[in-house]
Amino acid sequence: MDDTNQLTVKKTVCEFISKNPAVKSNHIQVDMALADLNVDSLEKLSIGMDLEEEYSIEFIDEEIEAFVTVADVIVPVEVALAAKAASQVKPVLAQHLQDQAPESHHSA
Repeated sequence: MDDTNQLTVKKTVCEFISKNPAVKSNHIQVDMALADLNVDSLEKLSIGMDLEEEYSIEFIDEEIEAFVTVADVIVPVEVALAAKAASQVKPVLAQHLQDQAPESHHSA
């Protein structure tokens, strides 16, 4: 994932956290603890679901429960987006390789 996408993910995650009603700060930093921002397990779930919807990705509950800092939220989003991009490239690459392969001619 390039730097531009990483900055966009970081910005979006920080915005989602700051818009959460439990959070009393508009200045979210990557190293901040979610507990210090008043984000409890229910709020983590809400933020996780919002990010799933925003990016069309999925988290397992254990990933969301493991969120401790803002960075702990950003990294799984980046990983999920990278995996999503890779899964979209494979079929295109496979089709490209298939199109480039020399056709075999069978004669009887």
